[in-house]
Amino acid sequence: MDDAALDLAPQATTAGEYVALLRDVRRRSGLTYREVSRRASATGHWLPPSTLATMLGRSTLPRERTVVALLTACGTTAGEVERWLTVRRDIEAHLSERDRVGVQETATITAPSADPAPPAEPAAPAPSADLAPTAGPVPPELVPPDVPRPARRRLRLAAVALLAVLTVGAAGTLLPRADPTTDDAPTDDCPVVLRQGMYGPCVQSLQERLVAGGLFVPVDGWFGPDTTSRLIAFQALGGLPVSGSADGRMLDELSGDLVAPRWPEERVGKYVRKAFPEDPAAAVQVARCLSGLDPYRVEIAADGSRRWGVFQFSDVELSRLGVDRRTALDPVWNVWAARDVWSRTTSFEHWDCAPLP
Repeated sequence: MDDAALDLAPQATTAGEYVALLRDVRRRSGLTYREVSRRASATGHWLPPSTLATMLGRSTLPRERTVVALLTACGTTAGEVERWLTVRRDIEAHLSERDRVGVQETATITAPSADPAPPAEPAAPAPSADLAPTAGPVPPELVPPDVPRPARRRLRLAAVALLAVLTVGAAGTLLPRADPTTDDAPTDDCPVVLRQGMYGPCVQSLQERLVAGGLFVPVDGWFGPDTTSRLIAFQALGGLPVSGSADGRMLDELSGDLVAPRWPEERVGKYVRKAFPEDPAAAVQVARCLSGLDPYRVEIAADGSRRWGVFQFSDVELSRLGVDRRTALDPVWNVWAARDVWSRTTSFEHWDCAPLP
């Protein structure tokens, strides 16, 4: 590995810079995510490809154990690993200190003076049924101004405790304060299986990996039909079981090197015209109606059957033709298979979607 990346480590002053340097170490090593994972395991560290991909895809400070696992797998010496950890601890300490300073400044601003002026009547916020009560500053109206100072403090503490109890009762549990400076990879706390209907950062991580693999899908954290379709396409292209759901093994596969060949809409349209010189406009119209000229489009019917690729060949048709789903998503095969169907009748009536004039 190039030692230049190691020499840059002390120059990182933010979490984002630190992660960028870690990405550079992995890139310079020439190792894929799966190779890094295997090497980490061989040295006694646990670093799944999915966790590595999540860590290097963020700008938050990663955990020490994942930093050690990555650097060790990339051939970094023990002394250099300790330098990296020292930099990480300095960044974390700086961030923690900044948080403490912010709290102290807030306390200084809100502390009452020796002769406090009568507080202005605060505007009451509009009540909301969607928001559970949260522990925070005690509203001034809960503490009568004529109560002696020690008693006022006890009343404030009692009010805070009461609000905390209400928070526990409304939410079912009192959640710890989230630390925005360190990285908890979503895969560490994700469900065993991600499937359609789920929502959250775990799904967003899955979508990011699909996009990185060349299968565009909105990265919105919602596991809807589009995400299911893209995941099925990925599974088919990789020769994996086609389930439309993602377990730990699938997330590891998504962190690998499979990238779907790039076939933008314009390129697909040109290829369809080339295959149907007799009636190129109608051929493109049919393909656009069926798949939007998307070679990796997978449509799932209500009965669970699926249609594949540019001209949406069904599972039954693929079985009859003796081809697998990976082949069906090859735009070259798909277009010429459609050409073969058309050549028997010189008609596009085989496809119900065809909006012929």
